[in-house]
Amino acid sequence: MAPPDIEPIALKWSTAAARRKVCTALCDHIAAGFSVESFPDADRKTVRYYAEQFPEDFPPEKLREAARRGLLEWERIGKDGARGDLAKFSATAWAFNMKNRAGWRDRSEVEAWNVLSSPEEISKIEKFKPRSSEEIALGVMALLTRKGRQENDDSSSNAD
Repeated sequence: MAPPDIEPIALKWSTAAARRKVCTALCDHIAAGFSVESFPDADRKTVRYYAEQFPEDFPPEKLREAARRGLLEWERIGKDGARGDLAKFSATAWAFNMKNRAGWRDRSEVEAWNVLSSPEEISKIEKFKPRSSEEIALGVMALLTRKGRQENDDSSSNAD
């Protein structure tokens, strides 16, 4: 029971029936491929609050199923677009959407090759990876300052 000087929080959906109705609308919204952020009846914070406080009215399995159906909707769009069934389909825009919406990413060359079978092979491929500017600078500094370098070599800095 709340202390007498604090008013109870007014619930947006105070009955179980109202919460279940909103959950169904939310699941339909997500399953259609829309994000929780664009749900017109409530923001993400409110939805999360109700899902945590009333799991019997916002069943997690129902929300997960809606999320899977929403992802399926976007994958269908990509498949139809790749087949040429959608006029003016932008593969680039769709790919960016999937990277942002579904966490997709480009595979690295190592993942794509799928040929690594030992640590020795990994170290061989590691040599061919692009190096950062700092790694290149450190390498150049090491070459320029290495011990045993001849003073009168034929480098371009001594050319006259």
